[in-house]
Order: sequence, then C-alpha cells, then structure tokens
Amino acid sequence: MMKAWVLALLATAVAVGSGCGGDSEGNPIRVPDQPEITGCTDIAARDFSRSANKDDGTCTYDEDRSYVMTSFGVSVDPLARQVRVLMQVQNDAGRGVGTLLPADFVVAENGRKIGVESNATINSETIPFEIRTVLLLDLSSSVEDLVPQIKQATIALINNKTENQQIAVYVFDKETRLIQDFTDDVATLVTAVEGIPESELFDSTNLYGAIIDVSQAWSDEVSMEKIIDGSLVIFTDGFHNADPKLKIQDAVNAMLGADGALKKIYVAALDGPDLDRGPLQQLSFGTMGFFEASDISALQQIFLDIQSEIADLSNSFYLLTYTSPITNPEANDESLEVAILGNSNLQDSGRIQAVFDSEGFGR
Repeated sequence: MMKAWVLALLATAVAVGSGCGGDSEGNPIRVPDQPEITGCTDIAARDFSRSANKDDGTCTYDEDRSYVMTSFGVSVDPLARQVRVLMQVQNDAGRGVGTLLPADFVVAENGRKIGVESNATINSETIPFEIRTVLLLDLSSSVEDLVPQIKQATIALINNKTENQQIAVYVFDKETRLIQDFTDDVATLVTAVEGIPESELFDSTNLYGAIIDVSQAWSDEVSMEKIIDGSLVIFTDGFHNADPKLKIQDAVNAMLGADGALKKIYVAALDGPDLDRGPLQQLSFGTMGFFEASDISALQQIFLDIQSEIADLSNSFYLLTYTSPITNPEANDESLEVAILGNSNLQDSGRIQAVFDSEGFGR
C-alpha cells in the first residue's frame, strides 16, 4: 500500500499543474514541502538516520566513550579536494586517548554526513613530532639516604621513553643545575643520572625558583607544520622554603606558554614529614598529575605511571584527512563537523565544528 504522504505529494503535484514546462498558465511547478521524518539526526550516535530531518530523542551512545575533542586547525588541498583536521582526543579525566581508528571518526559537511576513508594518524612523514620532557629532581638534604633509589626510578622512566621523546634532567636544592640537556639517547641520559651526587646535599629547597629556571626549556607547538609536546616532571619530598618572596603563582605564571595555556606539570611526591601536598596539587592542577609514593620503594612505579600518561597524551593527536565530495570550484564557506562514533559527550567539547573555503575544489 502506498504511504499516505506519498499520495499527498502526488496530489500536490497534480494540483499545481501538469506538463513538462509548468502549469496551464506556464508557471513553474513548485516543489512540494519536504515531509517530516523523525529519527536520530546526530552523526555521532550509533543509530544515526540519514533520512531523518527531525530528531526524536532516540539517539544512543556508548557509556564508556566520553571524549573531549580539541581542534588545532583545518587545512585544504583544493586540487585533491582533501580536507585535513588536526585534533587531540582526551577522556573526562584529561588522559590522552590514543587508540582510535579511522573508522571511529565521522564527518559531516554542510549538515550532511559523508563517507570518510583516511589514515587518521600522525607520524614523522605527516607532521614532525617531538615529545619534550624535563625531569626536575629535588636533591636537598632530606633525600640524602634515598638518592640511589631516586636514580633507579629516574632511569626506569628513561628506559621507557618513546621513540620521539627527548628528555632533559635537572636537579635542585637552593639552586638549579642542569645534569643533561635534551637528548633522545638513552645511554647518555642514564650516564648523566648515574653521576648525580649522593652525599653532602644542601638543606634548602627552592622549588618555585627551580620551576621558573626550567620553565623556558621548551615551547609547546601544535600546528600542521610541527608538533612539540612538552611536560615538566617534578620529584620532591618537601616544600618550598628557600626564598619566601617567591610564591606558587610566580611558578605557575612562568609555566604559561606564548598562547597563555599552562604547560603540563606532573608531580611525583614522596610521603614524609616535610611533604606539603596542597601546593604540589595546585601546581599539577592542569593535568590532575599529582602522584604520591607512600615510600621510596613505590617511587619507581609512580615515575612509570607519569611516563605512561605523557605517552598517552602524545599519542592522542590525530590528523584526519578525507576527500570532500564538493566539486564546485567557486569560493564558498563550507561548514564542517567532526565527531567520534558513539561519543556520549554531547557538549560542544565533544565534537569539532569549523568552516573551510572550498575555492578551487574540482577544478
């Protein structure tokens, strides 16, 4: 049986006129109003319906998928009709999500979902990528008997570095000293750490001053041309006591990048009578990166946990490349939406929305 709305459309067409050119008076035939079709209209939903033009609230998502998406730019190659989107994906806790596949991403242009065939990854052939990690180790007198274990934990982190990760090592008490500048050579880093002195340590902790001293060791950059993703890892068992004029805000201000964003800070704290947790948690609020070892034997695992978070964040950058169906070479602003299939984060942060110029496409 023919559906009622189809009969209505036919009746409308007949009523408007007949013939190829228009009605009996030569007026063009009016296209009937589009019928209302209810269903799920969100491209990120598992039950998205291409036919639906009115959302009926039935969209379903994956409860274990709640992601935050951050865009770092959109570029186009008009001759190839290719669109590239550089983004980062994190979970609700701010941890990087590096396990997504090209099939996990969905794209809509001008409100219409399109097919995507892409290798949504970043490697040295697509964008030069460096991870910069600064290790800042408290070497004041309170840890004098623990230096061998601190070295062992530091070396464990170094041995688990990623291929494109460069590490610099500093120590501090009342002053900050560079032990080894950035290098990706594991043997060089291990030798430098093994040479850290273990006795005659100074009884003053210039924590905030040390952070300020190393704050310009690297500059973060995320663009289509280059990615430099840096982190500061601090080890301490105490609190700042060397210079009362310096405040925690001074240290945080020094760690602001050129774009005004706070560089990533992680803290490996060792429990003890001098540990002041509050300021250390404040320092690492941007990453929720405060880790505490109950005793020196647990420090190595803390260092490995921090390294794991650094690696996850660096792997959470994606370069999504797809071919647009647009073939009109005239300049026009096209709306773009990128989402992750099943993402239950329905806020603006759960998808990327942008505009690109399609001038030259299909020429």
